[in-house]
Amino acid sequence: MKPVPEQMPLFAEPARISMAALVLHTPARLGPKRIDWFRVITDVLRSGYSIQGAADEIGVARTTLIGWKQGAEPRYSEGDQLVLLWCRVAKKGRDMLPTTDCWSYHTK
Repeated sequence: MKPVPEQMPLFAEPARISMAALVLHTPARLGPKRIDWFRVITDVLRSGYSIQGAADEIGVARTTLIGWKQGAEPRYSEGDQLVLLWCRVAKKGRDMLPTTDCWSYHTK
């Protein structure tokens, strides 16, 4: 006769896990990086440009720039112009652009 494996009782207490163990073993979300347009625009504005001045430099309406700062995504050509402006005022290359993972836009 085979021994019967021990079964878990129907209303068993779940195993307790500390929060530290959960945090340490939760994998980080790795995924595509996106340009953080909010930080890019904020850097440009802090360098001395006004919203209207930056919009004129890029060739878009002021309200378009405000929309990008609030989370809208620019078209490629307009985003590229903004990146070039940021590179010029920040004196940094494209590889230093502020980025964020795509999930943090959903958690703000």
